[in-house]
Amino acid sequence: MVSRVAENRRKILNAARELVLEGGFAAAQMSAVAVRAGVATGSLYRYFKSKDELCRQVFREVSSREMNLLANIAEKQGSATERLIEVADNFAGRAVRGRRLAFALLNEPVDVALAEERRRFRRTHASIFQGLIEEGIANGEFDNVDAEITAACIAGAIPTALVGPLAPDSDVLDARGDEVVKSLVNFVLKSVGAKQQLNQSTPQAKPHQTTVQ
Repeated sequence: MVSRVAENRRKILNAARELVLEGGFAAAQMSAVAVRAGVATGSLYRYFKSKDELCRQVFREVSSREMNLLANIAEKQGSATERLIEVADNFAGRAVRGRRLAFALLNEPVDVALAEERRRFRRTHASIFQGLIEEGIANGEFDNVDAEITAACIAGAIPTALVGPLAPDSDVLDARGDEVVKSLVNFVLKSVGAKQQLNQSTPQAKPHQTTVQ
């Protein structure tokens, strides 16, 4: 019984995530999730009391996966500059390449509860940047900026810059995705006074994967 409950819950969450990937949180209606998961709509409410609760859990799972990836990069060996580049490159690059889900996570109009999850998501982003900035200041790689404020600005600026390009009806990123990512990485480097900058011939940190695993 316990195994079946866990299996059904996972099927429901996977179905909801797929619908969000295809059409944003607005597409994750309970009836649609039930059909995709292969369960009765009524039984769906045994696992999640409302669409809001289901969408919050989807948001938490996907955002936690993204945060863990960035946190692992930040904790790697190497200079603060190298790791800052890789974190910024992955943050922006994965959004560009998984744009439909990224738009839902970062910019789609949502209810109050999901908006709070998004704020928590952004604060965690900022804390990852702050740690790298503080390290870079301490070892002389970056200017003596206010690490907390600068990190918060970076965590807010990248999603804001991508509002238009990530929109479902935008084709900006189809031809200019790499260019947009490099511009955002350079913005991050300039904001901390890093000596290194990316240019068109500079290879990106790593090939990006889509946001959904």
